Amino acid sequence: MARLNVASSALREHSLNGEKLALLAVFAHPEDESFGPAGTLAKYASEGVQVSLVTTTRAARAPGNGDGAQLNIIPHTHGPRDRLCSCRTTGIRRACYFDVLPGNLDKIDPLVIEDQLVRLIRELEPQVIITFGSDGISGDIEHQIVSRVATAAFHSAGDPTKFPHHFREGLGTYAPQKLYYCVLPQSMVERWGIEGVMAVPDKNITTILDVSAHTNAISKALYCQRSDSSDMVRWLTKERHAQWDSEYYSLVATRLNKKPRREKDLFAGLR
Repeated sequence: MARLNVASSALREHSLNGEKLALLAVFAHPEDESFGPAGTLAKYASEGVQVSLVTTTRAARAPGNGDGAQLNIIPHTHGPRDRLCSCRTTGIRRACYFDVLPGNLDKIDPLVIEDQLVRLIRELEPQVIITFGSDGISGDIEHQIVSRVATAAFHSAGDPTKFPHHFREGLGTYAPQKLYYCVLPQSMVERWGIEGVMAVPDKNITTILDVSAHTNAISKALYCQRSDSSDMVRWLTKERHAQWDSEYYSLVATRLNKKPRREKDLFAGLR
C-alpha cells in the first residue's frame, strides 16, 4: 500500500507528458496571497507541485535600494518577517518581489514589468499561472496593473519575438498552459455582506478548489500579515464565522484543446 501511495503522489506531481508540475502566483502586494489564494498555494505545495510566488511591490519595511521604484528582483530570503512567515506556512518553495514600494508601481513602464515576469516564466516553466482579475479584489490600481501585465506575460513567454535578450542568458521560450484569475463570486460577497470588494457573476466561475484541508495554513498565513485586507478576512472568519474552505477562479486563457466548463483542479487536463 505504501508503494502505491508513493506512486500516486509522484503521478500527481507530474503532467501527463512527464513534466514536473509548477504553479506561479503573480500579485501586487506582499499580503495579496493571504487574502486570495493562500489555501490554493498550500494545497498544491502539499501535493508536491513546485509553487512559486512573485509580488511586484515590496513591503515598506523590506530592504531595498531606497527610492522604491526599481525592478530589481529580490528573493524572499531577504524579505520582511511577515513574508517569510507566510511563505513557510503555505509551503511556497520560491518567492521573490520587485524592489518597488506600494503606490509606485504606476511609475514603472508596464513593458519593463512584463520583461521581468516573462523572464521568471521562462526560468520557472510553470504550467499554471494565477493572478487577480482585471479589477483586482478591491479595485486597487496596482492589482489592475499586475493583472494586465501578468496576462500579457502569459502570452509573451512562448513567443520567440518577445524579449529575445533572454535567450542570451540561456533561457528559451516557454508557453504556460493555463491562466487563471483569482476571484470572488457575487453570491458569496452578498452573503457575507461586505462592501468595497470586486466580485464577479457566479456564472464566470470556472474552477472551485476545495481548500478545507488547509484552513490551518490559511489562518497562519493571515496572522503573518499586517494589512487592511488581511484584517478583513480575519474579521470575516472570526466575527462572522465565514467558512474559508473554497477558493474561486476563472480560467481566462488555455492552450489545451479542451476548455472544461467546470473544474475542481487548476491542473485539470494536465495530469
